[in-house]
Amino acid sequence: MYTVIRRYQVDPSSVDEVTRGINEGFLPIIKEVSGFQAYYVVDAGDGRLETVSVFEDRKAAEESTRMASVYISENMASVLPDSPEDLQGEVVAHEAASAVSVSVSGVTDKVGGVTDKVGGVTDKVGGATDPVRGVTDKLLGGEEKKR
Repeated sequence: MYTVIRRYQVDPSSVDEVTRGINEGFLPIIKEVSGFQAYYVVDAGDGRLETVSVFEDRKAAEESTRMASVYISENMASVLPDSPEDLQGEVVAHEAASAVSVSVSGVTDKVGGVTDKVGGVTDKVGGATDPVRGVTDKLLGGEEKKR
């Protein structure tokens, strides 16, 4: 893996405009680079923004740097007048958490590959154990019910 970190200094009142431009304009472009892995924007406060781009190889990382330069000059030169400080190199150590997605809207909850309706987990578990008890009662002759 190869990573590019870009450090920008912008007018603090322009941060929202810059991040909107990145989300709406640059992200759709950079994610199409062959070898793209991830892209993050960090708002460090006081007009300091840092971007972290992760790619499979150096060639893809270098292409992203070229694309960022072109995108900024064509679309955001007024809010990003200064060239960013760039740091790029090979990733020599990394770790990532397992993928877990949770829908806050209450439609689904996916954890560990199991999908259930939020709030419906208890109902489904209860519904699954009731028929099991019914089968057990029949196998044991139903004597548990008599006690």
